[in-house]
Amino acid sequence: MMRNQTMKSWRSAEQWLLGGMVLALAAAAFIWLVLGPAPAAPAYLTAVVLLIASLLASLIMMRRVGTARRQMEAVLHGRTKAEQHAIEALRHSEAQWKEVFEHNPVMYFMVDAAGTVLSVNTFGAAQLGYAVSELLGQSVLKVFPAEEQHVAQSNVAICLKNIGQTHSWEICKVRKDGSSLWVRENAKAVRRLDNQLIVLIACEDITERKGAENALRQSEMYLAEAQRLSRTGSFGWRVASGEIIWSEETFRIFGYDKASSIKLATVMQRIHPDDRARVQQTIDRASRDGKDFVHGYRLLMPDGSVKHVHAAAHAVTDASGDIEFVGAVTDITSRKRAETELHEAQANLAHVTRVTALGELAASIAHEVNQPLAAVVTNAAACLRWLDREPANLKEARSTLQSIVADGNRAGEVIQRVRALVDKTADQKAPLQINNVVNEVISFVQHELFSHRVALRLELAPALPPVLADRIQLQQVILNLVINGVEAMQPVKDRPRDLVIRTRQDDETRQILVTVSDCGVGVATENADRLFEAFFTTKSSGMGMGLSICRSIVSAHGGRLSASGNAGPGATFQFTLPLHQEDST
Repeated sequence: MMRNQTMKSWRSAEQWLLGGMVLALAAAAFIWLVLGPAPAAPAYLTAVVLLIASLLASLIMMRRVGTARRQMEAVLHGRTKAEQHAIEALRHSEAQWKEVFEHNPVMYFMVDAAGTVLSVNTFGAAQLGYAVSELLGQSVLKVFPAEEQHVAQSNVAICLKNIGQTHSWEICKVRKDGSSLWVRENAKAVRRLDNQLIVLIACEDITERKGAENALRQSEMYLAEAQRLSRTGSFGWRVASGEIIWSEETFRIFGYDKASSIKLATVMQRIHPDDRARVQQTIDRASRDGKDFVHGYRLLMPDGSVKHVHAAAHAVTDASGDIEFVGAVTDITSRKRAETELHEAQANLAHVTRVTALGELAASIAHEVNQPLAAVVTNAAACLRWLDREPANLKEARSTLQSIVADGNRAGEVIQRVRALVDKTADQKAPLQINNVVNEVISFVQHELFSHRVALRLELAPALPPVLADRIQLQQVILNLVINGVEAMQPVKDRPRDLVIRTRQDDETRQILVTVSDCGVGVATENADRLFEAFFTTKSSGMGMGLSICRSIVSAHGGRLSASGNAGPGATFQFTLPLHQEDST
């Protein structure tokens, strides 16, 4: 508009100058016609000179005005092109921003103070399942479920109360199809040029993250419930800082209130005073060597009760190269109590079994005792005869008395072994030689073997390492296996009744093996495992009596008892016992 007015002004100036020149020429022509071609008067000359000067001035002015006009037109043309470029750039920028607004993968809303949607981008509307036209002019509460609408109104009110401040929150929206969409909203209230308050809202889709959080929360709930049921808590220990992270169940086991972390000194306070030194040694060794560890200890609770726990940890290296331990701790108090009760029950059963076995071995015991007693009587009578002689033969009498003492000691040993089998005593595990136990049992059953015409062969490996066991209980196991072998061979009439007891060391498993083999009726494959069930016996020979308690005794010693049929007639019973390990600590 200003450019057009300027150009019109310049054109008017040129027109005025041109008009002036025309008037000057007309005046010259008029003078020429009136005064003639060559007047002499001075006035004439003066008029002509002025006229010519006026004409020349007009020409000069017209030239200058034309030049100025052309320069102005060039300037105005350049300015016009610059304006056109600016307008095109503005249109392009607007198109770009509109593209960003419409298709940016973020939901944008602009609402007024009443919550009416003034603007929404295409992406946001599509994400909610709507067209833009379906949301414009509608209440923003339309995209919230009923239970979230009050929260949405409160959030908008907070923004309106704090103009210019950005607020963030997480909230659930509802799509047109009724499905849920979790978003994180960043909103700010601003005032427009017309003084109207509006709220600008940018929404980020966090549905996937919320789903992962819910799944994690549910997984943690399952893990916590599983730990509670199994009474097993987890822990993490950062050696460098001494910080210990516990699960909820671990806090429950130790009887502490739940916290973000706990110090090692606090843990040590709960450990039983008698176990603290040993636990401290284990912890010091683990932190120094950075190796896995397993240990058990007791906790002394504030009410004076004692808990038994078992802990195992695995060493890992973090990103900075520091050692961390990840492990689990289990409350085994109930297990310990059950083991004690089981041990007492086994002791009771073992006592009953021993007494029952003694009833069957009464004849053998009487034979073992009668032999030394008969020898004592015979030697005593001989001693009297040596003393009645004249003179008394003191040398023979002394020798006879020594025999009496030896036979008396032998009878005492037999009685002592029988009493050990009958007495109801607790387990007394100690290092012992398995071959000695076998020989002690054989002395009990010599009469039984003789009366049933059983030939016994011993194949005992020499110099076997000791085992840690209860002597009486092992005697019971071997005794029952021998008696079962003898009974299994009672129906045998067409072949010798051979019983073989072997001992040897298994270098691979570091165990002692004891086998009792007979050539009796054998063991059916389907009954091999059932032999060790309580009250199970075979119909033919009664095999299996007492084997259940035998397996319990062997298992309590860390071994295993099994049975199998021989390649030929008969069966073999085998049990293993771990070697005795000296305590290196």
